[in-house]
Amino acid sequence: MAAQSFHLRPGGEKAFGYAQAVRVGDTLHIAGSLSLDEDFAPLHAGDMGGQIGAAYDAIRRTLAAFGATLSDVVRETIYVTDMDAFIAANGVRMDAYAGWHPATTAVEVRRLAFPECMVEIEVTAVL
Repeated sequence: MAAQSFHLRPGGEKAFGYAQAVRVGDTLHIAGSLSLDEDFAPLHAGDMGGQIGAAYDAIRRTLAAFGATLSDVVRETIYVTDMDAFIAANGVRMDAYAGWHPATTAVEVRRLAFPECMVEIEVTAVL
């Protein structure tokens, strides 16, 4: 079975050596999504809710490239640098899913690839 890759921000992703998503059969694996603009500049510094919203916007765009939505997500792993801030802003995440509840793991880490980023979200969807 051939894998199909997708680049949301081709220049930066290729420079870092990864694809934002890889589809294998009916399964779509989306790499960690951060709050970044098209040039890989961090957005919403110090604003966990803003960063969560921007990460889900990137996830939505990636899913849409495969004809999918957040309701197709079955698993997510959320990496945060401040669990208390994440818990306080979790309503942004819940609004994004609009009642859908994928299997979710949240993990606090010391830092992410960009020091200004507070949250990184990776998901798996079934198409």
